[in-house]
Amino acid sequence: MTLLDFQTALGRLVRAPDGSDPLRSLRLTDHERTRLDSLIRSAGYRFTVEVQRSWCVGRATSAGYLTLSILPTDLRTRLLDEWTNSGGGTSSFFAAEAETLLDFIAAHIPNPSHELTVCRLEQATLRANEGVATFIAPDPVELDRSPCLLGRGRHAGIANFHGEPHPVVSALLAHKPLPPVSSIAEVTVLFAPGLDHLCRPASAAEADLWQALTGLLELTELLRRGHHREDVAAMLQCGALEYANDPCAP
Repeated sequence: MTLLDFQTALGRLVRAPDGSDPLRSLRLTDHERTRLDSLIRSAGYRFTVEVQRSWCVGRATSAGYLTLSILPTDLRTRLLDEWTNSGGGTSSFFAAEAETLLDFIAAHIPNPSHELTVCRLEQATLRANEGVATFIAPDPVELDRSPCLLGRGRHAGIANFHGEPHPVVSALLAHKPLPPVSSIAEVTVLFAPGLDHLCRPASAAEADLWQALTGLLELTELLRRGHHREDVAAMLQCGALEYANDPCAP
């Protein structure tokens, strides 16, 4: 076995979920496999696994702290276990870890719920904060170019509150239980790096425009669907939308 294969084997063994065979794709002799099997039963190996797992859980907890803090203990533990077993918690890039972790959590909690609202709130806040230092409002003249492809801003997001946001935010700040989900009209909050305080309530037209842009669309198609140029321009100016040909866009 080469040194690289040995390092690869050790790395896979440390990160392997229970019940998997991380060595199946490696060409090992019977003797090498026996030595590795003996290694994973050693106290040193078990200690290394526990330390690695602790680091991964710690990174994940920091990346989704607000959302994880309001989930029931059993659900929080289950989600962290699933996340780390799938390879989560290893990224050294906090923003990337938080983005993917919060998407993962969002797929496992009820919709509608205040927990999902808080998950999207935390995700959108992190995005806007990441982009605020480098954000430059795009040139509106690009709207007149053809084709003009548009997409959601990398550093933007929305959170849908089921009722007035204030009771939910107040409960979060006071570390109190969240109020019951309200049956009154939904309130959508827009987050973007070019907004004062990074957020504000979104109009119904802005919320519809955001929902329409699940992928890239031409301005002419958006206008054909009934969206308004003024709303597109306003969302571009605050970073909620981006030109697809922007070199900084995804």
